[in-house]
This record gives sequence, structure tokens and C-alpha cells, in this order.
Amino acid sequence: MAGLGPRPAKGYRVVLLGSVAVGKTALATQFACGSFPEQCEPSVEELFSKVIEVNAAPALLEIVDTVGAEHLVTLKDLYIKNSDGFVVLYSVCSEASFEAVRPLRERMGRLRGPKAVPLVLVGTKADLDAERQVLTARGRALAREWRCPFLEVTAKSKLMVDQVFTQVVREMEALAPPEEEAPAPPTNAQDTWPSERFIG
Repeated sequence: MAGLGPRPAKGYRVVLLGSVAVGKTALATQFACGSFPEQCEPSVEELFSKVIEVNAAPALLEIVDTVGAEHLVTLKDLYIKNSDGFVVLYSVCSEASFEAVRPLRERMGRLRGPKAVPLVLVGTKADLDAERQVLTARGRALAREWRCPFLEVTAKSKLMVDQVFTQVVREMEALAPPEEEAPAPPTNAQDTWPSERFIG
């Protein structure tokens, strides 16, 4: 049928983490649904899904908005252990939310071990300059320390929202272990070719 795109070969679970009221639900809703929620009713979790194209290939994202799960430590630990990538958020209007991301990152390191964790650091509410408490340079410096991408976004106008999820997919793909493919048995010796691996 016309209009049906290729079925995604890849699927990822991305978890949004950060303090209460930093804009996790607004970011997810604007990305997945194309709308900005004026009010958000806290719950334990919200699930969103959307197919996006990254590096010319479709990928299905399952986005877990932890909403009111900040105080449910066991549940949050399960998200951290069992998900593929992370968006760690703070509000540029809240110094406390910025300070809260560092212990969150340390917890991720303890739960995930020494291997690199695919994540993107995001400063939300970038349009509220009059209320800004966290300078862009501080977010950028923290992202350099963590060796991860950094973006400031405005969910209300969708500024840089799509880029957040494109970046996290790129991080997950860059840090994914190489796939081990079992070679098919050759029909005869002349059909045997040396295996090649391309890393793009």
C-alpha cells in the first residue's frame, strides 16, 4: 500500500530521567504526539512510541516517561538496568534540578557497570530567559565531562525536541556491541568470500 514505509528493523527503549517538573512529559508528548500538554497529571509512568529515521534507517523508539517514579527507587533502578538509552533532563530555570542530575548519573554508573552508557543531557525550558538559573556553558561543560551530547530545548515550540531523540539513537548505535553473524556454509569452495565488516 502506498504510504506504508519500511518496517523498522531496530527497536530501542529510551528512558527520560530527571527531577519533578523539568518537562519530561512535555518533551515526550511533543515528540511523539506533536502537542504540548498545558497540564500534566503525575502517574508512575507513561509510555510513548514513534518511528523515526536515523542514518537513513527507520528505528522504533519506546519512550518511558518516569513522571512520578522519582521516589520509587526500585522501579527507577529497573528502568536504568533494562533500557537501551537515556535522556537526562534538568530545567535551565532550576539550579536544584541541575544539581540532581549528577547523582543520577553516578547511580547509572553503579547499576550499569564500567561500560559507556548511551545518554543525552538536556536542558529544558530554554525559552524562559528571564527565569534562567543555569547557564548554557555549565550544561555544555557537564556534557563534556560525561562525554555525551548536550542540547537545550523548548518543548512548547518544539525547538530541538526531535534532535534529542535522533542524538540518543546515534549514541545507542555508536555504543552497541558489534553483531556477531554466523557465516552461512558455502555451497562449494569457489563460492567462499572473505568476510568484511564496515563501520560507518
